[in-house]
Amino acid sequence: MPHGPALRRFAETHWAREPVVVTDAPPLGLNPADAHALLLAAADRPAPVPLRLSTSDGEIVEPGPLLPRRTDRSLSAYVDRLASAPLLDGDGWLLTATDPLSRDFAAWSRVRDALSTLWTYVGWPAVPVTAELTVGDRHHALAEAGDPGAACLAWVVDGELTVRVRPEHTGTEYELRARAGDLLHWPAGSRHLDHRAGPCVLLRLSVPGRAGAAVSLVTSAAASLVRSRTPDTSLPHPLPARTDGRLRPPSQLAVPTRLFTEALRDPALERALLERWAALRSTAGLTPAPAPRPAVPLTARHRLLRASEIIRVAAGPHGDELWAANGHVWPVRGRAADRLLGLLRTAHEPRTVADLARAAKLPARSPLLRSLLRELCRSRAVAVLPPEPRP
Repeated sequence: MPHGPALRRFAETHWAREPVVVTDAPPLGLNPADAHALLLAAADRPAPVPLRLSTSDGEIVEPGPLLPRRTDRSLSAYVDRLASAPLLDGDGWLLTATDPLSRDFAAWSRVRDALSTLWTYVGWPAVPVTAELTVGDRHHALAEAGDPGAACLAWVVDGELTVRVRPEHTGTEYELRARAGDLLHWPAGSRHLDHRAGPCVLLRLSVPGRAGAAVSLVTSAAASLVRSRTPDTSLPHPLPARTDGRLRPPSQLAVPTRLFTEALRDPALERALLERWAALRSTAGLTPAPAPRPAVPLTARHRLLRASEIIRVAAGPHGDELWAANGHVWPVRGRAADRLLGLLRTAHEPRTVADLARAAKLPARSPLLRSLLRELCRSRAVAVLPPEPRP
């Protein structure tokens, strides 16, 4: 996404300060057809993409026949079908897909790139950013919603939306009116009410804005260390009790308690957090990231071209590094890796595996080279092009 004056003006004037509609925001890179494909994928395989269908009477527990299906040729066709659905009886409705982007790398990467442009102005998030894709018609929220600890970025993909926003630090209520192409923002510590007078498609991103949001990230990393080091013992059942009936803490809890305290001082925790940061930085915070693609068997004539930013983080005193791309992290060591990365970052034309091997000063069949290229391919950091023709 280009670094336009509108985005810079928004970042310097409005970000994390007040609710606003940016009418000249750079495009998100999603259109109604993209949104339709994402919702179809979510409806085809509900897990792990949660789908919720709400009306003015509340959430429909089993929305099966009301979900998008392949016979709906477009989002407009889906909206038309639900307008006459007997189960809705002409009522307004709202379909919400939580974290729908990870199934489509192209859509996910376009949204990630849009976020990356904004973060260059306001700073990179240290905790995950989550997404919701909604399509609705004539739906009015009956109660204020939203995580007051998270800022909101919302792109109107199609239609129009009116939002009443009440930031907690001002007490003033704002009315935001947006249409297709507009970007809405309100800071952390806000509550909002949505109103859709007609069909509307929206991608809403929640950006945690308070330090407490990082607590779960740190405790999760520490808990992973404790689990890996805790002896595989069973807790007593039922729990032991004193003669007066009070429960007695099992002695087996003393070990994980001690290990958790030790984990907070362990360099391994710092590395685990560094790995999570590298992954998060490579996604611009947008999680979950798409799964890695299957490994590609490469020959010396296959051509590679860098397709995504490759994050490089020092991870130890002995030249250890972490590389990350598109949410995937792997350890790297050695000057050969540095030389390879230097060529990938500067090359504007595809380079063969043989070229990369020469640049890294490694044999074309080197296990180190194979390992580096395998991870770069699986993470989609490089595009794999057809082999160079034989001379």
